[in-house]
Amino acid sequence: MTTLVTGASGFVGRYVVRELVSAGADVVALDHAPAAGPPPRSPRVTAVQGDVRDLRRLMRIAHEHRVGRIIHLASLLAPASQDDPFHALEVNVVGTQNLMEVALAHGVTHFTWASSMAVFGHQTRADDGAEEFTESSRHCPDNVYGVTKSYAEGISLAYRERYGLNTVGLRIGLVYGQGKERGEGLFTEHLFDRPARGEDSVVPYSDDVFSWQYVRDVARAFILVNGLDETDQGIYNLPGTVASMQDAVDLVRELRPGVSIGTEPGRLGFPHRFSVRAFEKLAGGDYRPTPLRQAFAETLDLIGQG
Repeated sequence: MTTLVTGASGFVGRYVVRELVSAGADVVALDHAPAAGPPPRSPRVTAVQGDVRDLRRLMRIAHEHRVGRIIHLASLLAPASQDDPFHALEVNVVGTQNLMEVALAHGVTHFTWASSMAVFGHQTRADDGAEEFTESSRHCPDNVYGVTKSYAEGISLAYRERYGLNTVGLRIGLVYGQGKERGEGLFTEHLFDRPARGEDSVVPYSDDVFSWQYVRDVARAFILVNGLDETDQGIYNLPGTVASMQDAVDLVRELRPGVSIGTEPGRLGFPHRFSVRAFEKLAGGDYRPTPLRQAFAETLDLIGQG
C-alpha cells in the first residue's frame, strides 16, 4: 500500500519518509518547493512536485500512484503565516481539506496530519502552576498559524464524524533535531547547531520550560498512528520530555565541554503542560520517547557530521 507524504522535504517529512522506507513501505513524497534537498534515494520513493492547494493535481497523484494512506505534514509555519495570513489560510486550511477530499474520493483508509500546540497560544507564564491542556481544552490561539490549525482541527473532526474518514491530528510543539531550518522554534540553532560546529553560542529564553520533542520520535509517532485501523478520538497531544531551557543548556555544555554557551533571560511561552494520557493509551508500549541526553547527543553528532 502506497503512502502519500506531503511536506516530504520539510523537517519532519524527511524523517517520516526515511522511517517508512526503512519499514519497507512505498512512498509518494510530495512537496511544493523542496527547501532542504530531495527525499531519500530509494526505489520505494517517488518524488513528485505539487501544491496542496491544487485539488485536481492531488486527485491525479492519488489515482496514478494508488495511494492508500496519507501523512499530511505540509504547512506554512508560524512566522510565514503571520507575514501572509491569506497564504496561510490557503495552505493550512484549504490544503488540509483538499487532502481529506482526496482521501474520500480514493478510499484512503488512514489519514494522519500535523496539528499543533499553537491552538492554545503562548502562555504568559511557564511554571508548575500553568494549566494542563487536554485534547478538549478550549482553543485560544494568538497568532495566524494557531488559528489555522484550530480551524483545521474542526474540519478534521467534521470529516471523521460525518463521513467516517479515519483522520487523526497529532498536536506537535517544540520539535528539535538535525535539519531544522524554519519555524518559531528556530532558536534551537543557538542550542545545537553552533555548539555542534565548535562555535560559541548564546541561547535565548533561559527562564522558560519546554516539552522537547525529538524529530525522530515525532516521525515514528505519525507512522505508528497512520498504521492503526481505529483510534479512540480524532486529536491527540503528542508526548515530549519536559525540561527547562537552563537544563537543556547544561546538558549541551556536558556534551560539548569545549564550547562556551551563554544564556539570555526571557520566555517564549510554548505550552508545555499538556496531558498525553490519551496518546499513551493509544500507543500502548509501542512508543517510547528517546531519553533527552541520547537525543541531544544524536542531534549534535549529526549536525557535526554535516
